[in-house]
Amino acid sequence: MISIAVGQSGFSALLEEELTVLRGVKCQEKDDSAVLYNDKMLHKTVFPHFICEAVSIIEADTVNNLAGSIFDFFINANKNHQFENNWNSIFIESKVINGLSRRSSSVSDAFDVIIKKRMSRISKLMNTGNKLEKGKHRGLFVYFFDFNKVAVGINYYYNGQRRMADDQAAPSRSYLKVEEAYGISGNSPGEGDIIVDLGAAPGGWSYSAAKRGAISYAIDNGPLKGGAKDNNHIIHLKSDAFKYVPEQKIDWLFCDMVEEPHRIIEIIEQWFTQRRCRAFVINFKFGHVNPITLIDEIEKNSIINKTEYTLIHLYHDRDELTMTGLLI
Repeated sequence: MISIAVGQSGFSALLEEELTVLRGVKCQEKDDSAVLYNDKMLHKTVFPHFICEAVSIIEADTVNNLAGSIFDFFINANKNHQFENNWNSIFIESKVINGLSRRSSSVSDAFDVIIKKRMSRISKLMNTGNKLEKGKHRGLFVYFFDFNKVAVGINYYYNGQRRMADDQAAPSRSYLKVEEAYGISGNSPGEGDIIVDLGAAPGGWSYSAAKRGAISYAIDNGPLKGGAKDNNHIIHLKSDAFKYVPEQKIDWLFCDMVEEPHRIIEIIEQWFTQRRCRAFVINFKFGHVNPITLIDEIEKNSIINKTEYTLIHLYHDRDELTMTGLLI
C-alpha cells in the first residue's frame, strides 16, 4: 500500500525523517511538501497536515484528462460505497512550482463539472468551501506533484493545521500560532479564565486570551505592545518566567519563549507535577536541536504522558513545535 503525507512546504525532509525514524515506515519519494511511503494511514504524527492512504498515481497532460482520470478513480474506488453523508474534495499542491496552484484549481473545477453531470445526487453532497474538521475523512484527496502528476485517494486524515486570520491589534505573529492551537485541541480560554503567559512579551498570546474575556498574567521583563499594552485583561508582571509560581491553580499555562527546548520541558514538568494549571499551550524552538530527537523525547516523557496532549507542527510554526492539551 502506498500512502502520502503532506506537510508544510520546505519541511518534507523532517516529515520524511519523522516517518522513517519515529513511525517505522519506508519512504519512497518526496518533494517540497509531500512524502510517499509504504504503509497504511498514520494518525499520531507531528509534521503532516494530511495523510491519505492507498493512493494511486495518475499522470495526464491536460486539465480535462487529469479531471477525467481523477473522476474514473473516484468512481471505481467507491463502486461499493453508498453515499449518505456530505463529503469533501481536497485539491492541494506543491508550493514551489509557479502556476501549479492555478492548475490545481482548474482541475478541481473540471472535476466538479464532470461529477455534476454524471453523479448529480452524489455531487450535491460534496462540501464546497466548508471548514474541514480535524480527523478521519472519506471523500476525495488529490495532491499535485507537478502539472501532470497527482496522487489521489479517498481515505485521508486531517491533522487540523490551518491558516488563521490576522488581527491588526495583535502585537506579533505569535498570536496566529496560539489561535491555531485552539483549533487543534478543540479548547480555548473563556470568560473569566486565569492565564499565566510565561515569556509573554510582546504579548500576542496574552492578547488572544484577553480577546476572549480571560485574565492573563503576562510574565516577562520585556515590554508589551499593540493590543496587549494597557489592556484591562492583561496584568504585566516583570518577573523571571523560569521562577514564577502562581499563588493558586490557574486555568491555562502559555509558554512561548525563545529558549532551549529542554529548559522549557523542565519548566512544564514542574507545572504539570504540581498541577498548577488545567490546560496548556507550549511552544518549543528547535533551531539548535534535532527536532526528531526532541519529538521522541517528548513522546517518551513520563510526566508529559500523564496529560492529554497533541504535539504538532502548526501552519504558523517555523522551526518550532507546539504542544497543546489538558491535565488529566
